[in-house]
Amino acid sequence: MGTEAAEKAVISVDAMKVLDPRWLKPNSIETERILSVLDETIAKLELSSLIPRIIGSLDRFADLLGPEITASLMEYQQLSNQMEHLLVAAEEEGTAEAEEQRGSLHLLEQHLKCSVRNILRLLLAIPSLCKALKYEVWAREPATEAFIKAFGEFRNFMLERLLTSPTKEEETVQLMEDISLRINKNTETITALQAELAAAIRTQDEERKCRLETEILNWIQAYDTDMAEKQAEFEEVHAAYTKEKAELSLLMEKHAVLLQEYSQIEEERRINEEKKKQALEELAVLTLAATRIQAFWRGYLIRSTFKPKKKKKGKGKGKGKGKGKDKKEKK
Repeated sequence: MGTEAAEKAVISVDAMKVLDPRWLKPNSIETERILSVLDETIAKLELSSLIPRIIGSLDRFADLLGPEITASLMEYQQLSNQMEHLLVAAEEEGTAEAEEQRGSLHLLEQHLKCSVRNILRLLLAIPSLCKALKYEVWAREPATEAFIKAFGEFRNFMLERLLTSPTKEEETVQLMEDISLRINKNTETITALQAELAAAIRTQDEERKCRLETEILNWIQAYDTDMAEKQAEFEEVHAAYTKEKAELSLLMEKHAVLLQEYSQIEEERRINEEKKKQALEELAVLTLAATRIQAFWRGYLIRSTFKPKKKKKGKGKGKGKGKGKDKKEKK
């Protein structure tokens, strides 16, 4: 096991050396020429991707670029505008007009390519200017950036193929096959483990679902039992309430009758009190009148008793005596 692990480690290190461009060194003129062409193409791609950005800020870079490059960029801008105008016109016009403009578009495309090559030639002639532009104008479109990155990977792949001997290539192919086989085995293992994990998750989910359903069923049963008890209690309370309400209604009716009787009794009592008061007032008036009459009569008697008597002659005396006697008798 230790020897096999060591051999695998050595193979992995060798594979990394083969795949890493830093370990690759040109060993022939043809290889150097191919690499030079690829590197020059990458540099041209990077510079050509910056041309739209530079034209957009041409006033800013005019002093840095110089009059010749600036004029070439302005010419490129004019050709680009003409190309866009012709393309829009070709889309708007019919098929016959599009066929007529196809030759103009082809000629304009050739001029545009020549203009780009001329700009790249002028820029590549001044390496310091290229470096400054890459530093100043660093933003590119995502698609352009991806294409340049892919071309760089293609350059490394070509370098690897050029520097790999037939024997080394066979070893590399064998290594790649081993790696591919190992990857396939690992993929199968991962797939099996994922299947087992999915099955375990499904089982766990089912168990959890069953347990949850059981708990929900228990909750429902407990709720039903509780609600049944509450319903019975409510019905009992409602029956007591209905009974007490009926009793209260009866008591209210009795209370209304008693209140009416009480009102009648109070009215009769008030009338009797008024009559009694009136009788007392009349009695008081009569008593006062009787008292005054008696007082007057007593005063009259007293005055009559102590009043000096006059002597009369003849029959008059007899008559007076008789009257006095009668008065005494009446008294």
